Amino acid sequence: MNPHALAGALIAAAAVAAAPLPTGGFAIAHPSNSVEFVVKDNRGGFTGRTTRITGTVAVRERVEGYAAEVTARIDARTIRTGVGLRDNQMRSAPFLNTEEFPFITFRGTATAAAPEGARFTGLLRGRLTIKEVTRPVEVPLEISVEEGSYVARGEVVVRMTEFGIPIPRFLVFVAEDPVTVKLQIRLTRAPRS
Repeated sequence: MNPHALAGALIAAAAVAAAPLPTGGFAIAHPSNSVEFVVKDNRGGFTGRTTRITGTVAVRERVEGYAAEVTARIDARTIRTGVGLRDNQMRSAPFLNTEEFPFITFRGTATAAAPEGARFTGLLRGRLTIKEVTRPVEVPLEISVEEGSYVARGEVVVRMTEFGIPIPRFLVFVAEDPVTVKLQIRLTRAPRS
């Protein structure tokens, strides 16, 4: 690579690193969004997944980095595991009871130090509500900036019993209490009013 091309590449990289992150209002409404619930059991385990996640995110710059107010809602009626009988049982009482409680909700704040590039880490803290039970959660995030918006990936372990959900048992099948929740969220710019 000639010296001029190398210098140009370094200047371009420095400009990207120094560019401020996008701020303002964003929506959680992209078709690639997903939340997975990974349950281990004595038969190998299973994963429930949905792409029906909605919400809003308001990103603002702070002295020490960035913060975002987050509200999100997962349509629990649309979680699928690949086995219809299991899905129906999971949606019934005393489990998720989606007829009475159709949504799992989250409200909180994501924070990140001023990043040095288009990929960085953050922390999502807030309150997760399943049925009528609300508990605090913290989710480490990997965040990337793509085309003026954000993609966030994170993983957290919650316990069914902490949310009043009994541990599923059926014949020889016995689930474990911890559930690993994996999320992938792409934000879209909210329309300006």
